[in-house]
Amino acid sequence: MDVVSRVNELLADGQSFCLATVIESQNLQIKAGQKFIMCLEGVLETSFEIKLLNPQVLELARTTLKEKKCRLVSAADGMRIFIDVYKPETSLLICGAGHLAIPLSRFCLHLGFKVTILDDRKDFAHTSRFPGCTVIAEDFIPALRKIQMNSSTYVVVITRGHSHDVDCLQEILKKPTAYVGLIGSRRRVGFVLELLGKQGFSQDLLKQVFTPIGIPIGAESPEEIAISITAELVCVLRKGFDQARALRSATGVFL
Repeated sequence: MDVVSRVNELLADGQSFCLATVIESQNLQIKAGQKFIMCLEGVLETSFEIKLLNPQVLELARTTLKEKKCRLVSAADGMRIFIDVYKPETSLLICGAGHLAIPLSRFCLHLGFKVTILDDRKDFAHTSRFPGCTVIAEDFIPALRKIQMNSSTYVVVITRGHSHDVDCLQEILKKPTAYVGLIGSRRRVGFVLELLGKQGFSQDLLKQVFTPIGIPIGAESPEEIAISITAELVCVLRKGFDQARALRSATGVFL
C-alpha cells in the first residue's frame, strides 16, 4: 500500500478516515513504522496482513474515528499505536448571489464551512458582498463543470429563476455531494424536477434533492430563511442524510 497516495485519494474524495502508525511492537510480523488506514465505512487497508492485527486495535481505531480525536493507544503484543484522524474540509457552494446568499454565507462561514458563491451577474457576485468567501462570477454551466465536488460538498441552489435552477442541477447531480438543496415554491420546484426527469435523471436521484429547502420554522425574512437552511446543513453534517430526512417527515415536509 502506497500510504501517501492513498491518503491523498481519500482526502480528494472528501472521506473521513484514520491513519494508524505502529510506534512500538513486540510482534515480529508487525514492525514499528508500519501503518494502516480505516475509513468510516469500515474499509481497512494495511501495509501488512490484516489477520495479524489484534481485534482490540481495530476497535480502538473505530472508536477514535467515530470520536474524531487523535490518540496514542496500547494493545497486546507490546504494541503502541498513534491513531491520527483526517477530516475533509467541509465546503458549501451557493449557486445564486441574491439577498439570501449574504446571511447564509455569513452563518456558514462562522460554522466552519469553506464557502463559494457562484452567479453569472458580476455586480452580485462580488467579493465586497461576500467577505471571506470564494466568489465566482461566471455562467453557471461552464463554472460548475470546473468546480470539484466530493462527499463533503454541500450545495444550495438559490438562483433567480427556474431556468438557472435547471442549469445548475443538471451539472451538480452528475457529481458526488453530501447535500443538494433547492429553494422555490412547490410549483417552481415541481417544474424544475420534471424537466430534469425528462433529461434522463432518475427519480431516485431527484428525490435526494432537499426541497422545499431548510428546516420548517416559519421563516420569512432572508435572515430567517438562511437560519433554516443552515440548520438543515448542520443536521446533515452532524446527524446524517437519513436523520435530516426523518426530521422533515416528522414536521410534515415531503418532496
